[in-house]
Amino acid sequence: MTVKEAANYVNESPGVVRNWMRELKAHIPTVQGDNGYHYFDKPALERLLLIRKLNREQNYSLKQIEYYFVTGEPVKPEPINEDSSRLIRKDLAVIMERLERQEQFNQALVTKLDEQQQFNRELGSKLDKQEQYIKDSLKKRDQLLLESLKNTQEAKKAELKKKWYKWW
Repeated sequence: MTVKEAANYVNESPGVVRNWMRELKAHIPTVQGDNGYHYFDKPALERLLLIRKLNREQNYSLKQIEYYFVTGEPVKPEPINEDSSRLIRKDLAVIMERLERQEQFNQALVTKLDEQQQFNRELGSKLDKQEQYIKDSLKKRDQLLLESLKNTQEAKKAELKKKWYKWW
C-alpha cells in the first residue's frame, strides 16, 4: 500500500503517517520501491496500528513510542513531586490571569467593533441623505435651467415675430 492507502487503513491523515515515518523510520518495516517510495505490507500496517494505539489511546509521545520499540518496556509515567505540582499550579495561575485579560481585551474589542459598525451605519444614513439632497438640488436646478431656457427661447421667438410683423 502507498502512504495514502496506509493512512486510510489506520484511520489517520497521510501527513501524520509521513511524520511517523520521519520520526520512527527504523521501527516501521516498509518496502522501498525502485522509485524510492515506501510501500506498506502487512507487518508495516500492523506496526502503524500499534503506533496509532500507543499515540491516540495511551497518549504516548513519539519519543516514548521509540523508547518502547527500543526497550520493549512500557513507558512509566514519572511521579509528580510536590515542587513540580507547585510549579504547575503557579503556571496555571499565570495562564488563567492572561486568559482573563485576553477575555477582557476581546470584550473591549467587540464593543469597539459594535460602536464602529453603528457609526458606519449612521454615517451611511447621513451620506444617503446628502446624496439624495444633492440629487434633488440638481434636479431642481435642471428644471429651473430648462424653464429659463424655454422662457428665453419664447422671448426670442416673440421678438422675432415683432420684427417680422414690423418688416411686413
